[in-house]
Parts: sequence; structure tokens; C-alpha cells
Amino acid sequence: MFRLSRSRPRRRWAPAPASRRKPVLACPACGSDRICPIDWATAGDDHWWLLMHCGECLAWVQATVGNEQAAALDVELDRQQAEIRDDLATLEAERMAADVEAFTTALELDLVYADDFAR
Repeated sequence: MFRLSRSRPRRRWAPAPASRRKPVLACPACGSDRICPIDWATAGDDHWWLLMHCGECLAWVQATVGNEQAAALDVELDRQQAEIRDDLATLEAERMAADVEAFTTALELDLVYADDFAR
């Protein structure tokens, strides 16, 4: 089938650049960013207890994080929520455009009558 014609060059270990490190929200079991905080509570003055669920591997994870990391998680959750909201608006606009196009075609083909709107 396939043969490796030359060996791969050996890589020297180096820490990943900041842009390639684990996302703020990452499942410790599978590394997915599809992990979501389900429940949380304060754990002292400087920490938060989190119960998270991974949508990828379905793992349940408990973690205690400091206030700084909890604030970063909050910012990330807000970013993800905004992304979902924007995607939803795009999908709704596409669906409405398809509805308008279908209705316009139905009108052009005389498939819609006044009786269709009567109660």
C-alpha cells in the first residue's frame, strides 16, 4: 500500500507556543473543547469548585480552580455563547430566505390561493 520513503526528522521537545496550548476549557480525558461547566460553587475565598461534562467523550469532571482561571473560563463561555448566537442568527436568516423563496415560487406557480389563509 503506502511506504514511508524516508524517516521522519526527530523533533526536539519544546513547550507549545501560547496559541497552541490547551484551550481554557479542555477535557482532561480527551482534550476536547466541548466541555461545559454544569454546576459550580465557591471553594473558599480564592477558588471555585466546578462540575463539568464533556460532550465529546461524555466524561464528568470535577475541578477546583482559582479566581483568575474562573474569570478566564467566564470570558471563554461568553465568547462561545456569542459564537453560538451568531451562528444561530445566520441559520435563521438562511431558513427565512429559503421560506421566502419557496413561497415566491408557490405564488408564481399559482399553488397558493386565498382559501389557504382562511381559518
